Amino acid sequence: MGQYKSRQEFLKNNPRSIAFAALVKATKMQDTITNQAIKLSPNQLEGKEVIIIGSGVGGLTTAYELLAQESGAKVTILEASHKTGGRCMSLRTGDTLIEDANSDLFDSKPGEPQVVRFKRPVGDSEPYLNAGPGRIPSSHKRLLSYLKRFSVDVEIYVMNSESNLVQKNESFGGKPMVYRHLDHNTRGWLAHMVYKNAEELLRNSKVGINESNLKTRVEELQSLMISFGELDVDGTYSATAGSPGFEDGKTRAGYEVLPGVAAGIVADVLSFDKLLESKFWEGTKFYQPIDFLWQPTLFQPVGGMDQVQHAFAQQVAALGGNILLNSPVKKIKWDPTKEKYIISVGQVGTEEPIYYEADYCVCNLAMPFLKNILDSDLLKSGLEPEFKDALEAVFVAQFEPTQAPGYKPRKDGYVPRFLACTSKVGWQANRYLWQGSPINLKTMGVEKSEVGVVPIFGGISWTDNEIQQIWYPSTAYQDEKGVLTGAYNFDKIAHDWGKLPVDERLTKARNDASKFGKKFAEGLGEGVAIAWQNMPNIKGGWAYWQSVGDANYSTKQFNAIAQGSGIIDPKTKNASNANFFIVGDQISSLPGWQEGAIAAALNAISRMAKPEVKIQPLKNLPDTRLMVEGI
Repeated sequence: MGQYKSRQEFLKNNPRSIAFAALVKATKMQDTITNQAIKLSPNQLEGKEVIIIGSGVGGLTTAYELLAQESGAKVTILEASHKTGGRCMSLRTGDTLIEDANSDLFDSKPGEPQVVRFKRPVGDSEPYLNAGPGRIPSSHKRLLSYLKRFSVDVEIYVMNSESNLVQKNESFGGKPMVYRHLDHNTRGWLAHMVYKNAEELLRNSKVGINESNLKTRVEELQSLMISFGELDVDGTYSATAGSPGFEDGKTRAGYEVLPGVAAGIVADVLSFDKLLESKFWEGTKFYQPIDFLWQPTLFQPVGGMDQVQHAFAQQVAALGGNILLNSPVKKIKWDPTKEKYIISVGQVGTEEPIYYEADYCVCNLAMPFLKNILDSDLLKSGLEPEFKDALEAVFVAQFEPTQAPGYKPRKDGYVPRFLACTSKVGWQANRYLWQGSPINLKTMGVEKSEVGVVPIFGGISWTDNEIQQIWYPSTAYQDEKGVLTGAYNFDKIAHDWGKLPVDERLTKARNDASKFGKKFAEGLGEGVAIAWQNMPNIKGGWAYWQSVGDANYSTKQFNAIAQGSGIIDPKTKNASNANFFIVGDQISSLPGWQEGAIAAALNAISRMAKPEVKIQPLKNLPDTRLMVEGI
């Protein structure tokens, strides 16, 4: 079953959780603060070497801006993997996916390989699964601007279709219900009750209606409810096909027989008692599509989300930057004589490392990895105290989370860590399983089982089972086959799934899919599963700052890391200008989103450009359970 019962219960247990972080003005008048990106001057970093560790979107953005702004710096990205992009990953036929055997950050062994075997019928577009990010909100203007600049075409991502399904084992006998049937019956009954009680509701002193305007406002509210809930003229909610021969029925909730030559048969009204009894909104994220980050319009790059990182990588190469793959960083030291970072990197086929020198070091790898990578001298005395202490707090959140300030055990026994668990399953299947069988050309009719069914073109079907959701492809609708996201889960469920062999994850995903229909589940093939907490050099889906400590403590650590760090002079005890930075969505107010990774990169560039100008601190940190998981 789903790990969250309702948003109400979540907010009751987490009263300080917020979806977006609030910016706060500086309290020290002598500090100069900016919340806008500052550009480098031409040749400002002439002769300087910048090493960027990790080629995720944050690292690639940092490299691109250093080069595009003609800073004069020599830019090198060191990437541990055999390809760029980090979590910005799309899987295609022939790709090999190898998780580690467990979620340990260090010394974990490779697990069993998965080979992606999606088929491509003649005439179909290339199939792919977005294993990481899958959509771009229209509010993410920086990312969309880069894609426009780089000539990366985008198309609409369908977050919700009124034809999507909602399935709960304990509701409506476990039968999948059409989204519009639940949504518009609920709207209709709520509007009906408001209409009938409009005057009483508006007399409430908190509403603030003057007595002289009351009669007019009641009429206006009732008029609104007629439109809002598709009520009859007398304010009654009912579903009807309308007058014979006319399409004036109340039909938002759908049909049992679709209209064509005949008027069709409108679906029966669901009683409000049945709707409340079903608790269709609990554990299903039913209303996630109307939360800000998931509101239309959303986009996806044409051909797969990895087009984002490919475009950045190509720009970096074209501008003279170096991206070195298969180059895992083993140790970061500071040489006080040279006043440079010395970065040792493993090489394929030899135990001998290769060394790089850098004036600036930018880390796009997940922060907990720094526990073993940063030299002990840097952690003891080299980095600035606030920055160093904040990193130590992150290490506690990852490796000893029960020791974090304010830690409270959960009822289910699960202990969240800094790097959040999330898993996905992809399937390939024939599109008729959700888009409907072909029309019979002789009778121009459809199968009896599909008489009242509207085909599903994109969007998400929800369930309170462990798969949580099924994403339908938002492109190539006329193709024979399509790739579904057959599970996307988080937290304890994802953690438990990550401990299972891939075959067992696929079996669980297929079993949950069978709740949407036996034929549908049997038609799912060419499965692939990924648990991000097991992925080498990544080990998580996003940063979960709430594991660092209570709200004030974790926010303090975040703000310290966001500024970057200089190196403390052992003689003067003064710090140099910031030359060590953390980037990625892990250090942004948009955790789990590519826009956040870009924002963090621009912050680092700003600190390089004007080290005396600080990044504006956050008053609160966003809760990733609201920002990413859509509770």
